[in-house]
Amino acid sequence: MSINCIFCKIIQGQIPGKVLDEDEDTIVILDLKNYPLVLTKKHHENIYELDEKTASSVMKKAVKIAKATKKALQAEGINLLQSNEAAAGQEVPHFHIHIKPRWRKDSVKIHLPNDVIEESIREATAKKIKEALK
Repeated sequence: MSINCIFCKIIQGQIPGKVLDEDEDTIVILDLKNYPLVLTKKHHENIYELDEKTASSVMKKAVKIAKATKKALQAEGINLLQSNEAAAGQEVPHFHIHIKPRWRKDSVKIHLPNDVIEESIREATAKKIKEALK
């Protein structure tokens, strides 16, 4: 646990949180913006620190919570959002996944560029990632 981490403080019961579900590896709380967050119980700053067991537990929990959220709120869709490091918009340095219910006419905007990248650049990117996997 990290002493200054708000999520660790919620997990330890030092500050209140609306706990929706919990198991050995994960805890799910209702965010102040009124949607679920799946957290690792053990403090991991980001995805790079997760072991395979924890990563598997987190994704299984995200699926369970996404299904329950869609059903309970009659959402038309669900976004799973997870950011790592400041450049990607991570605000709390404790691994978590946002389970964001969506409706066709909501005001949420998630923008990923639609630019098609040249084949040679894509090939070079694929090569670098494959090398890093070794």
